[in-house]
Amino acid sequence: PPPPPPPPRHKSSIIAPASSPSAPPPGFPRLPLLGSLPWFSNLGLPDGSSVQSLDEQHESWAEGTRRHGPVWRVGIPGLGKGISGDLTLCADPREFVKVLQAEGKYPYGAIQLQWPFIVWATKHGRTVGKLFTRSEDWRHIRHGMQKSILPPAAAAGYAAIIGTTGREVVLNAPLWDDAGSFMSRASFDLFAGLALGRRIRASDPRPGASLPEDERFCVDTIEALDLLPDVIQDLPSIAMSSLGLESPMMKRYFRAVSGALDYAEAQVREMLARLDAAEPLSTAEEASYLASTVRTQRAAAAAGAADALTDDEIVASVSVALVASVDTTSSIATWVLAHLAREPEVQQRLREEVAAALQQHAGSLAAVIEEELPYLKAVVRETHRLTPALVISSVKEVDADIDLAGHRIPAGSLVALENHSLQMSEALVEQPRAFRPERWLAGAVAERKGTPAELIDHPLLSAPFSAGARKCPGSRVATLEVRALIAGLVHNWRIGLVDERQATVPYRCQTTIAPTMPRLRYEPLTEESRAVAEGLPPRGGGGVCAP
Repeated sequence: PPPPPPPPRHKSSIIAPASSPSAPPPGFPRLPLLGSLPWFSNLGLPDGSSVQSLDEQHESWAEGTRRHGPVWRVGIPGLGKGISGDLTLCADPREFVKVLQAEGKYPYGAIQLQWPFIVWATKHGRTVGKLFTRSEDWRHIRHGMQKSILPPAAAAGYAAIIGTTGREVVLNAPLWDDAGSFMSRASFDLFAGLALGRRIRASDPRPGASLPEDERFCVDTIEALDLLPDVIQDLPSIAMSSLGLESPMMKRYFRAVSGALDYAEAQVREMLARLDAAEPLSTAEEASYLASTVRTQRAAAAAGAADALTDDEIVASVSVALVASVDTTSSIATWVLAHLAREPEVQQRLREEVAAALQQHAGSLAAVIEEELPYLKAVVRETHRLTPALVISSVKEVDADIDLAGHRIPAGSLVALENHSLQMSEALVEQPRAFRPERWLAGAVAERKGTPAELIDHPLLSAPFSAGARKCPGSRVATLEVRALIAGLVHNWRIGLVDERQATVPYRCQTTIAPTMPRLRYEPLTEESRAVAEGLPPRGGGGVCAP
C-alpha cells in the first residue's frame, strides 16, 4: 500500500500564506510514472467519507487545497510535466494573476495537455495542429479566428440564430431518457447553426430527423471527447506513443477524431466552394461565423494584410471549433438543469423572469439572451460555484521564476487555477453546499465589497473558460447558448425529478465534469410543448411527460 498522506496544513484558511518566504510548495508525494495517484485511492475527507480516485474532482482538488494551502503540488502523469507529472495548483485567483503576467508571447494553455490530438494532427499533417502549438503559427491563426466570434459585438451578432435554434431544440428535451445526452446534442445544434448557418437537428432522435452523416459526426465527436482524457493519462498509451506506436485506446481515439474532423472540414470546404462560385446563401448562412470569417479574412487579404488567414487556415479554425464547441456548453447547461429540477422555487422564479422578458420582447428568445437577465445569470453563476464543469479552469506554463503566496515557482513549471475550494469555503460563503442564486444578485455582491468574501467575485472564478491569450474564443457565444437552452426549457416545461427521493447527483469526468442525470419529468406549459407531449406515450418515448 502507498505511504500515508502528509499531515494536513493550513486547516484554518485555504488562503493562508506560506510558512516561510520563497519556500517550495507543499503537496502530495510524486512517484515516477505513478505521480501522486496512489494517494488519491483512499483520500479521507473531513466529513468521514473518502475519495477513491482523482476523477472525483469536485472533492479531490478541494481536499488537496484544504490540506496544503492555496498553492500546492501534485503529480499526474500525462497531464503534468516530467516522469512524475508535476503540476502546481493555485487556489487564490489574486495570486494566479501573476501566472498570467508571466506566460510570455506564446502562452501555454490547457490545449497543450491534449497530446493525443497533437500526435494525430502531426501524423496526418493537419493544419489544425498549428493551433495546438506555442508559436507564431498559433498566434496568427488564433488572432484571425477570434475576430468574428470573441469580441462582445461579434458574439452578440449570433444571438438571433442562437435564439431561433434554441426555440426549436428545447422542445426535444422529453424525447430523451438522458438529459445529458439531450444537452450534448442540443449544443451541437446551436453551434452548427451559428457556425455554418444550417440545422443538423442532432437533438431530435426521431427517425429521419437528421442526416446520417450529421448523426455520424455527433457520434464520432462525442466518442473522441469521451476517450481523450482516458488516453491522456493511460500509461500504456503514453509509453507506446513515445516509441511511435499506437495503443488500442489511441487507435479508437484516432478513428473517432478523424471521422469528426473529416466531416467538419468537408462542411467548411463545401461552403467555401459555394462562396467562390458566388452561389446565393440563405439568410442564416450569410449570418454564420464561417461566412463572417471568410468575408473578414478575404477583405484583409485584398487590402494586402500579411496576417490574413488562408483558406486552409479558415478550414482548420472553423472545423476545430465545431468539434470543440460541445462539451463545456453542454456540461454547464446540464448542471444547471440538474439544480433546477431539484429546486422548484428557484425554477419558478426563473420562469417568471423569462416570461416577463419574453413578453417585453414580443416572444424573442434572442432578445432575452442578449439582455443578461439578472436571475438567469445568477443561476448559471451559482451552478459554476457549486458544481463547476471544470475545477481546473486554466493551465499555464510560467516563463520566469515567480512567487505565489510566498512559494517559489521556477520557470518552466505548469501552474493550474483550482477554482472550486475557495468558493466552497465556509469562511467566505454562507452555507456553501446550498444552491442559492441570490448570492450573485447585485445587492449581495455590493454587500461583499470590502470584506474577505469579496474574493469569490474575482473574475477568474466566474466561469470555466480559462483566461489570458488562450481564453476559449467561443466563450461568449457559449454563454449565449447556455442562456438560450435554460430560458427556453423553463419557459416551455416545468421540470422535476421522477424519483424525488434522489438526494445527490453523481458525475463523471470526461473533458469536462458532467452530471449523471436522474430521469426527469416534463410538464408542458406552452402550446408548442403541449403538442410535443401529446405525441408521447404517458411513460415512454423518453422523458416522462406529465399531463
